[in-house]
Amino acid sequence: MLSKQWFLKMKPLAEKALAAIEKGEIEYYPERWKKIAVNWLENVRDWCVSRQIWWGHKIPIENSEDTFDTWFSSALWPFASLGWPKETEDFKEFYPTSSITSARDILHLWVTRMIFSGLHFTGKAPFGKVLTHATILTKDGKRMSKSLGTGIDPLILIDKYGADATRFGLIYQAFGGQDIRFNEDVIMMGKKFANKLWNISRFVSLQTGENLDADLNGAQLDEESKNIFEKYKTVQKEVESNLEKYNFGEAAHAIYEFLWHDFADKYIEYSKTKDDESVKKVLSFVLLNSLKLLHPFMPFITEEIWGNLGQKELLLVSKWPEIANSL
Repeated sequence: MLSKQWFLKMKPLAEKALAAIEKGEIEYYPERWKKIAVNWLENVRDWCVSRQIWWGHKIPIENSEDTFDTWFSSALWPFASLGWPKETEDFKEFYPTSSITSARDILHLWVTRMIFSGLHFTGKAPFGKVLTHATILTKDGKRMSKSLGTGIDPLILIDKYGADATRFGLIYQAFGGQDIRFNEDVIMMGKKFANKLWNISRFVSLQTGENLDADLNGAQLDEESKNIFEKYKTVQKEVESNLEKYNFGEAAHAIYEFLWHDFADKYIEYSKTKDDESVKKVLSFVLLNSLKLLHPFMPFITEEIWGNLGQKELLLVSKWPEIANSL
């Protein structure tokens, strides 16, 4: 049945968004979503913004009983929520913001519409970076459904494994925005990793006592100590590079492999044969700085260990480690 509707002419709005994307004002992570967004904008049709439903924002036209499509008002959220069109202090302080995180299924429904709405009404894109995250699926690759009882309650996982283990396990599986088939074994792996980290810290604490000295300036290191120091520098660079690109899964893998296999399995075992102050310094250096790298992924246990090691300020507010070029 044909009916009269209100449409928004999209071509002029899409052109503004395309220009901003091409200028690099908006970046997409993973980058493949940029191509998808551009393709949608280049082939966009006029948007039917009217709905014949009783809930929603009433279209401000005389004698019209229609309401707006819910995504129309959602597209205005980045600036309307800050008091726009008034030049409020909140608007001046928080618009535009740096980034937004979104699922792929609302990339066009919401994210792209926020972009062209912000450009049209304020002259600025509402954010500079778009992070499209993974969707967690069931073991057989289907969408989780509350009605079918296939969803996973994160609070149950947290009670069973701990918040850090749950957080790390989920991040560990996230690669390049690809969907994740939920595997509880990886959450268990996160718990084992937390236990491993705790045991590492206990060993280092027993070796160093209260004299936790992580200053390697001028230290004379043997070959094994130099090797673990170089591996630490490599993993920090890898973590930093992946964090800058929002590759959280890759960063988590790098930290895990280094701490478990390079540091615990090799260097700590090697240190048991030594009673050397320089080795104790390296143990302290690697542990303290690794806690900083790991803190965004496992904030609770890293903060607890940091305090147990006698650090006065919170790990949360400590400075990110600077990589030394040489000893």
